[in-house]
Amino acid sequence: MRANIQTYAGLISRVTDVLEQTGEQVDPYFQELKKCLQLGQVEELDQSRLAEIKSQFQKATDRYQSIEKEIVNEKAPVKLIGKHQLLKRDYVRYVAECQKMVDAVDLEHKRIDVHAFSNSEKSQEDIMAQITKTLTRIMNLLIG
Repeated sequence: MRANIQTYAGLISRVTDVLEQTGEQVDPYFQELKKCLQLGQVEELDQSRLAEIKSQFQKATDRYQSIEKEIVNEKAPVKLIGKHQLLKRDYVRYVAECQKMVDAVDLEHKRIDVHAFSNSEKSQEDIMAQITKTLTRIMNLLIG
């Protein structure tokens, strides 16, 4: 079966929207936790606030996962197959790194695995740069 370019363009639009909207929604929680880590004040967060932050991280990761299956299963138009393979690979890695950040927040002991958190943050930044680059190339090929 041949890939439909309009269907594929719709997927790319949804991916872009999910990444932008979810990132904007979770960023205040990320910034709050990052500030607490930098100031050494994680212990000063009350349990319910830390739970809320972790919950928001998980909701964001779940949103990213919700579109991951579409990306993995979508058939790309012939001229986009290579770029789509890059997008698939990087998106799956991105979602995994987001989950690592969620898992770095230990509610039971009210602490953060700083090493895991920092590694995840760096990996997410690197992978997102690749995703952005790939999405831009895909969009340019769809338009041109």
